[in-house]
Amino acid sequence: MSTPGPATTSPWMTLCPFGTVEIDSRSIDAGTADQLNPHLPVVLIDQRPFSRRRLRRLARGLSIEVEREFIVLPTLHRPLMLIDDTEAAVRHFWSAVATVPPGLAFTAGPATALLALARILPWSWTGGVAPGRALVGRRS
Repeated sequence: MSTPGPATTSPWMTLCPFGTVEIDSRSIDAGTADQLNPHLPVVLIDQRPFSRRRLRRLARGLSIEVEREFIVLPTLHRPLMLIDDTEAAVRHFWSAVATVPPGLAFTAGPATALLALARILPWSWTGGVAPGRALVGRRS
């Protein structure tokens, strides 16, 4: 468990009230739940693939009511963008934000094909397999 860091290290903290506690799922121990006060704002983070299921299970175990979930791209340690894990936000990302960078010569074809595939797959796969995730909630 860690205390709130500066916004430059955790951009999701700017979306949270003062006093929010950030918990990395890899560093949680048995006593963590005892340290969390009721109604305490909490952010659970995870950088491993398939983190959605893991963080939701952890939130249930810590009695955290989930308010928002973010997909963090490309990683928690070097975040460039937060995407709400909602259908509208994820579809907007794939249709209006994600693109093949200019200057790719021999990889432009495969990159374009992967992007086209991402656009036709169900929106929920993005949050399901993306490793970087921040779950915002409040202890009940």
